[in-house]
Amino acid sequence: MLKHFLFFILLIASLGDLLVPVIIGTKYPNYNHLIQTISTLGTNSSPVQLYQRVNLIVVGVLFLLFSIGQHLLFDQKTWAHNWYAIGIIIFGIGCVLAGVFPEDIQGVPETTSGKIHGIASGIGFILLTMCPLWAVWINELHDCKIINLIIFVLGLLTFVLFILSENRTAGFLKYTGLFQRVNLIILYGSLIINYSKISKLL
Repeated sequence: MLKHFLFFILLIASLGDLLVPVIIGTKYPNYNHLIQTISTLGTNSSPVQLYQRVNLIVVGVLFLLFSIGQHLLFDQKTWAHNWYAIGIIIFGIGCVLAGVFPEDIQGVPETTSGKIHGIASGIGFILLTMCPLWAVWINELHDCKIINLIIFVLGLLTFVLFILSENRTAGFLKYTGLFQRVNLIILYGSLIINYSKISKLL
């Protein structure tokens, strides 16, 4: 029962972070999902800021609950198991903080809220990106080593593209929103695949 409940929490958190912005983005005039980041929906100038900020907080709490529950399912508790769980926990905390402290409007001087948002989001993304790498040393995921290595490389590549594309307005690197979303799809996919293996749902 717990295994299925945690899987449900993981799906809701992942889909909530990916699909809710698509839905509320329709209420933001001229918002471009390929170019603008998800955080743009939560800025003070956004007509849907409340929805996005609440969504981020809920998503973060769900990832926290999922990580704790998943850690209890591990047969062992090695350094890799612990860092894998910590990565998801920090990402969840980063989501909550990003929801509480909105990103600054583009073009205005950076505020304390914007700094907290950027730092929390950045650290969260980095640690979540590392999770597929830690998974290589988790015994329960022995059969998924190659998949996790591939996902780690793809996750790292899209994260780097996301970072490099910030504030770019022309060329291939202007698609900041696309890089962010592809990165999340890859990393959330990894969490789903690994959890399905750990909980023996597959």
